Amino acid sequence: MFGLTDFSIDLLTGHPLITGLFFAVFLLASIWLYRRTNPPLSRRIRIILGALRIIAVIAMFLALFEPVVSYDRVYEKKPKLTVLVDRSGSMNIEEEGKTRDRRAEDFLGSGAFKEHTSGLDIDVVPFAGGILGGETPGDTNRTAIGEVLDDLSKQQVGDPSDAWVVLSDGISNSGMAPSEAAANIKSPVFTIGIGEEIPERDVALTGVDYNDVIFAGKPTEITAKLEWTGLNGENARIRIRSGERVMQTETVKLGAGELKEEIKLKFTPEKPGQQTFEVDVTGIDGEVSTANNTRSFSVSVLKSKLQVLLVAEQLDWELSFMKRFLERAESVELTSVIYGRGPAPLTGNFPTKQTELNQYDLVILYDMDYNRLKARADLFDSYLKEKGGGLLVFMGDNYVRDRFPRWIDQYLPFVVSQQRAAVLYRQFNGVPMENYLFHPAVRIGDSRRDIRAAWSALPHFEMMLPIDSITDGADILVNSDLGEGAGAVPIIGFKRIGAGKVLTISAGPFWHWGFLVYSFGQEPKEYGLFLNGAVNWLALKEESEPVRIFPDKNVYTRGENVAFNASVYDLGFRPINGASGYVSLMREGEPDSTVVQFVETGDGRYRAEAELMPPGRYDWHGAVEKEGRLLKLSEGQIAIEAYSVEEFRRRPDFGTLAAVAQLTGGEFAPLDGADSVLAKLDNAPITVSEANEIVLWNKFWLLLVFIGVLGLEWFLRKRYQLI
Repeated sequence: MFGLTDFSIDLLTGHPLITGLFFAVFLLASIWLYRRTNPPLSRRIRIILGALRIIAVIAMFLALFEPVVSYDRVYEKKPKLTVLVDRSGSMNIEEEGKTRDRRAEDFLGSGAFKEHTSGLDIDVVPFAGGILGGETPGDTNRTAIGEVLDDLSKQQVGDPSDAWVVLSDGISNSGMAPSEAAANIKSPVFTIGIGEEIPERDVALTGVDYNDVIFAGKPTEITAKLEWTGLNGENARIRIRSGERVMQTETVKLGAGELKEEIKLKFTPEKPGQQTFEVDVTGIDGEVSTANNTRSFSVSVLKSKLQVLLVAEQLDWELSFMKRFLERAESVELTSVIYGRGPAPLTGNFPTKQTELNQYDLVILYDMDYNRLKARADLFDSYLKEKGGGLLVFMGDNYVRDRFPRWIDQYLPFVVSQQRAAVLYRQFNGVPMENYLFHPAVRIGDSRRDIRAAWSALPHFEMMLPIDSITDGADILVNSDLGEGAGAVPIIGFKRIGAGKVLTISAGPFWHWGFLVYSFGQEPKEYGLFLNGAVNWLALKEESEPVRIFPDKNVYTRGENVAFNASVYDLGFRPINGASGYVSLMREGEPDSTVVQFVETGDGRYRAEAELMPPGRYDWHGAVEKEGRLLKLSEGQIAIEAYSVEEFRRRPDFGTLAAVAQLTGGEFAPLDGADSVLAKLDNAPITVSEANEIVLWNKFWLLLVFIGVLGLEWFLRKRYQLI
């Protein structure tokens, strides 16, 4: 009845026979007690009093027996189907008079879909850069199929769907790989591909590699990444522009097929400062889209070469590789001091005066015995705090041999405080922190996704220091990936010391990154991006002011949130909390501006974000104040590209959808073969058996019954004057 089966009652008491015997005795005593009364009462009153006593006894022994009632509830429910519908920008591509999004809508409203899904509990989930909900437009300028699958599987942990259906063109250009997310999904995923796999006539400028810091009057090289389809040996022009001025032009022949090529261009910036340039592709007629033909990049242009002092205890592969790289760098004037085993340096001499040390923009300390430099500690202190110099520290065996605390520790973002520590030798990868993906020492790719992928694809690190303490004011850029449950140990971090900056590295080797490509006569790309980024960032002085306002980056892709940061410190570089401020953004050629307020995030840091800003160049003005006193006014320029990652690739990627289906036990079909996928859906009702338990003894109401009936019995006995 009511689908309830398998009733049973279990007694949890440890002595059921003894408890049962006492229950029978108390029950008989309750009946015997009211056979006769003094004074005599009517039969009806005696029955009421006896019943109250019996109820009290039953309530008491229910608690003593500790009974648990068990039963199964059997019922049928509809199978649950989650339908994921792609709403990203690429779904607006029109093919044969109808957009992909419209085709998806028509499919969901078709008779075939309704027939195959009748009897199913359907939940339609739109997605693009994430799961879209409510009336919020969301981020449709990118597609993150992997992240969406991963997020939805986590949401459904307690109540998973019996099957998923994904309607998409398969283009995933953001976040984790769909195949990686699919490996963790427990339900079969049936994928339906929307779009025409016909090559179109199109050229896309998919990225630009460049140095963040370059030098006025010196040629610099960028790499433009091209991809194209539907062409047949036609010539295209690639230009570098600064505003309307063309800095460089190259002509490239684009062959037949679906191809890609990296084009190197050189140009010479003329004046120092932060500058934004554009790279564009022209000369191809009849493209399906020209929105992906332009990319922007922003660089800091410096006046002259950087003076770098490299100080090391002894030569090894890492030092030799770094020394060779810096000596070949056109932007660096390198001075080396190598000590060896003796008291005096083998090459060069370390500065003995403050003026001598202050002539260097950057000092690199490579695996030093810091006792050698202890007499120069005051020079380092002034160099960092007053001169605003940069310090790059490579930790190693010599660091852990010195006893804690070392004089250098006060400047480092993390330290080893345990005595008799030893270097750890094991293989692992570095994992960059999400909020620092665009830091110059971390940015070895063009986009967030590329940066993550580049770090995971690098040769393994093979040694690390057992860092056990992160110092106050430190920022961690990269952690170690030691496997699940091992915890994260910082391997790259920085700390601001007065007007200066210290970047510290506690893992290695790095020379593996570039050794193989060097042996083939090529430049070590990732190694160069890392070391150049670290060196140039440490040498730049514009970030050393105690109160600063700055954007996350100077060039944004359309659809990205435009984010600004403010760091607010006093002259001693102690955080100032409780400040307020804003950033005003004015697009070129428009009279109105967008204003966003800074929100405090702690420790003297503030953040402001503007969403869904239209493409174009923007002049920005920022202000920070505290209690009515203006602390900082800043201004600058950013650019938001008209380019969106959704416009880079137009051709559907059915391979991605097929891989997701295969990994989850589902099936893939293009839209015109969707019936074969829908036929695999099982819409038969699911029989569910739920085991239930009712604990009768551990209840507050049982105590209330016991007290209530005894109280009522006592009242009646008093009322009828029973002895």
